[in-house]
Parts: sequence; structure tokens; C-alpha cells
Amino acid sequence: MTAIQDIIAKCKDGDRNAQQELFRLTGPKMLAFCRRYCKSEDDARDALQEGFIKVFTSLNKYRGDSAPETWMSRIFINTAIDQYKKGKQYTGMFDSLPDEVEREDESYNDNPFPCTAVDIIKVMDTMPEGYRIIFNLYCMENFTHRQIAESLGISEGTSKSQYARAKKFIYEALTQQNKIRE
Repeated sequence: MTAIQDIIAKCKDGDRNAQQELFRLTGPKMLAFCRRYCKSEDDARDALQEGFIKVFTSLNKYRGDSAPETWMSRIFINTAIDQYKKGKQYTGMFDSLPDEVEREDESYNDNPFPCTAVDIIKVMDTMPEGYRIIFNLYCMENFTHRQIAESLGISEGTSKSQYARAKKFIYEALTQQNKIRE
């Protein structure tokens, strides 16, 4: 049994110290998950708090089929998405977008250039929220476009086109940053 599994067993028994320890050990990683989906640090912290409430109230559902952090990460990702969907900006965000993927968006795949993770994070913070959410779900969480569509209440085609636009946005922003460095 891993240390986190031992802590979860204690949490299931209502041990408050174990709950604090689980938060201390996993909180920073779960905050990073939330931050990828939330527009601001404050929103990410709200999602983190809500996520831990869900974790603590759902511990009896954890069967140990997966690593505890994997199980928890799904809760935090879904919590951040739910918070995002509740926001007023979500309403109608995808309504006017075409379902088809534009092939010219794919033309940048053959143009490698140096960048850092910090560069990408800075760009992602400036992306339109729809792009960022779909990019994260597809690239980071390995959701399929069908799963994304179901989760966000959009069509698969909209998910695909938003993903293509997100890649183009990142490429163009990083290319611009690279030109500025030269």
C-alpha cells in the first residue's frame, strides 16, 4: 500500500489529520490541473476547494482500481470544467462556430522551432477559453473528440475545429515570440 493509499484509508475513517495530509501532498498537483482549465488563479483555487469537497465526500466510491492521484485528477478536471460551464462566458461560446475542421490550420505541422514549457503556458493563458479547454482535454487528458463533445455539450466537429484553431493559435503566438527573441 502506498503512502497516499494509506492516507485515503484513514480519510475514509474520518481522520481530519489524514485529510490535511492528503491536501498537503496532492493539493499542488490538483491545483495545476485546475489552473489549466480556469482563466485565473482565483478560479483555479475555487475549483480546487470544490474538488477536495467532492474527493472527501466520494472517498467511499474509490475502489483502488487506479492510482489515487489518477482518480482524484478526474474529479478535479471535471470540477474545473463544471465551474467553467457555469460561467456566463460559456453560454453560446461554441454556437456560431462551424463544425468542420479547416485543413489550412494543419499547414504548420512541419515547422519545428524552439520553445519552453513556460512559453507555452504564457500563450495558453492568452488563448480564448474554448480553445484552451479543448486543447487541454484532447492533448493533456487524452479525451477523444466524442468525449469532449459529450462533456461540453457541443458537436464532435466543433471540438475538432476548436482543437485545430488552438494549435494554430499556439503556433502563431510562439512563432511571434521567437521572432521577437531574434
